[in-house]
Amino acid sequence: MATSRFFMPPSASTWNKSKVSLQRVNITSNAIQKTVRFSVINCSLKINLHAQPALNGEIRVPSVIKEMENEEITSLSVAGRLVKGGLVFQQDVSVRSFEIDSEYKMSTKAIMNYLQEASLNYAKKLGLTIDTCFGITPGMRKMDLVWVFRGMHIEVDRYPCWGEVVQILHWTCASGRTGVRFDWTINDINTGETQVRASCLAVMMNKNTRKTCKLPEEVKDEIKAYLRVDVEPIVEVFRYSCPQIEAMDHIKTGLTPGWNDLDVNYHVNNAKYLDWILESTPDSIRDRHELWKINFEHRKECLKEDVIQSLSRVIPNNEKNRGIEVDHDLRLESGHQILRARTVWRTIPTPAGASPA
Repeated sequence: MATSRFFMPPSASTWNKSKVSLQRVNITSNAIQKTVRFSVINCSLKINLHAQPALNGEIRVPSVIKEMENEEITSLSVAGRLVKGGLVFQQDVSVRSFEIDSEYKMSTKAIMNYLQEASLNYAKKLGLTIDTCFGITPGMRKMDLVWVFRGMHIEVDRYPCWGEVVQILHWTCASGRTGVRFDWTINDINTGETQVRASCLAVMMNKNTRKTCKLPEEVKDEIKAYLRVDVEPIVEVFRYSCPQIEAMDHIKTGLTPGWNDLDVNYHVNNAKYLDWILESTPDSIRDRHELWKINFEHRKECLKEDVIQSLSRVIPNNEKNRGIEVDHDLRLESGHQILRARTVWRTIPTPAGASPA
């Protein structure tokens, strides 16, 4: 039986300074097994494939590795890169099996998580993230400030499918005197087709008082070099009136967050709100349609001990091609509203070349 043995690099400092690279070498035949040896040499990680017996610090793998002989080594921009002089962040993502729904498409929740991840990686690339504080600038840390999303708008033109590679583009814009607007697109990496467009307003919140505040001049100076100006939102925000509680006819009660639903600020993660509004969305809509547009407006933070009520109502609509619109309201059991939303649903598109059912 093949065994695996792992080794540590000479020192942590050497590893941190190492540049990881893959080098191709010739592979000699061996009917039983081959050996892959990882070694740190001159601050680079090398992979040597040979037919010698395994030595200390090597990893032995089956001979199926022969199938890799003619494979080209490619690299995705998984860590992300800055383009357009640092004004745009670009990151490549491969859609994985645990991020898809029953239709083999990337789930809306996974999309929301990737948007947030791109924002945090962008701040890190710009050097605005300190220590382990995600997206926190030195000025924000000094004043105990964090970013919170006030509203988010997402429109899905086409859901990426399992195995597809997509490219996320992300940039930020000034939004009045109180906040910053984040914009994203998710595009097919091969065709350039835009699949998802999203925009949100982020504002400052004091960690101690739990209240939002204006964007301080010190923080504005830290980020102004990376804020785009005079750029329209990538998504057209649709306005709607506040849903009336007495009109809500689909209700789900007793919803509670778990530990895995909390972010680093001990708020409920933004993507969790989508789970809750779907709890009170009629099955007839969820089963026969796909989510097309989302409009969130956050009203109050949600914490670990809160108990949530999810309320929904389908809006009467006779306009062709407008989709099915549903109003949503998330409330604490005390009655305080934490989020209001509107979702728009469309008939699931028929795959190209397939016959409608």
